Amino acid sequence: MSERDHLVVRQASKRYGATTVLDRVDLSIRRGELVTLLGPSGCGKTTLLRLIAGLALPDTGSVSIAGRDVTRVPPHKRNVGVVFQNYALFPHLSVAGNVAFGLNVRRRPKAEVRAAVEKALALVHLGHLAERPISALSGGQQQRVALARALAVEPDVLLFDEALSALDRKLREEMQGEMRRMLRDIDATAIFVTHDQDEALTMSDRVAVMNGGRIEQLAEPRLIYERPASLFTLNFVGLSTRIPGTVVSEDNGTVEVDTPVGRLVATGGFIPGSRVIVATRPEHLRPATGDEGNAVNGRVRSIVFQGSRSLVEVGAGGETLLAELPGQEAAHLAPDAEIRLGWPVRETFAFPAPELSTPELAA
Repeated sequence: MSERDHLVVRQASKRYGATTVLDRVDLSIRRGELVTLLGPSGCGKTTLLRLIAGLALPDTGSVSIAGRDVTRVPPHKRNVGVVFQNYALFPHLSVAGNVAFGLNVRRRPKAEVRAAVEKALALVHLGHLAERPISALSGGQQQRVALARALAVEPDVLLFDEALSALDRKLREEMQGEMRRMLRDIDATAIFVTHDQDEALTMSDRVAVMNGGRIEQLAEPRLIYERPASLFTLNFVGLSTRIPGTVVSEDNGTVEVDTPVGRLVATGGFIPGSRVIVATRPEHLRPATGDEGNAVNGRVRSIVFQGSRSLVEVGAGGETLLAELPGQEAAHLAPDAEIRLGWPVRETFAFPAPELSTPELAA
């Protein structure tokens, strides 16, 4: 634990019956940092959030906030703000009444509550709607009220449990940028839970990719995408081309791999005979010019227009390659056309091939 660590989870485990939901999770978050817990349903991300909020207790491990061990401290004494997926607003209270709720529960003086409510509503630009009933607000405005209620208690940590998922796509994208700016302006320490990779990459200082009750990788969004530490992270975040093969040689951090599309070179350290998956991202594939480290002959299967770029699916050796090509490069292509694609070795990764049997996922 460093001096800058504000929230620290150490070796936290949680089981429900025979199912391990969290398996010895370690997580350290700095003050003022925005971290997203990203993963599919059942990976343990919401359970980890509940442990931090005090809504569940770990079977083993600890949780500390601002240097204080809160593992057994009840939720209302942790000074943690939570914004839920359904916002959990009280329909019989006004906007101001909802924002004041947590402060009233803490028995703060009326003058202090009034000032805190005004400040929180000003932060979310809803001061002019203080007396309006919740039922008269749009989805985006209700989301702001939920955020203002969490901010009003001046929490040590803000927790967001799928807080934007109820909004339509356009409003969700607008709120992502607005919330990120707002939280940075007040130097908030925040944790987001989401299964939406775009939201995670947009909002976060760092992303924790979770799988089967563990954190697969914790890194800045760009590193999560460009340098995935595992095959699961590669598959879950963004599109990719994945080709199975067998390592034939290894030299100083690169391997040569025999695959159904030919011999490929990738970064990685594996002994000859290892079964691996060779992978790369679609934007690295281009019509080959002869200068690439890897090149494959194939036939165009489909072309999906995406504005300034097109996603081209190419079949080769029974495998599928995905190339994201600029409009001009894709314009002359047609389904069933022959094409040779190339991409650099430095953008080619080798991962251990998954076992035939799949371990049970956490619920």
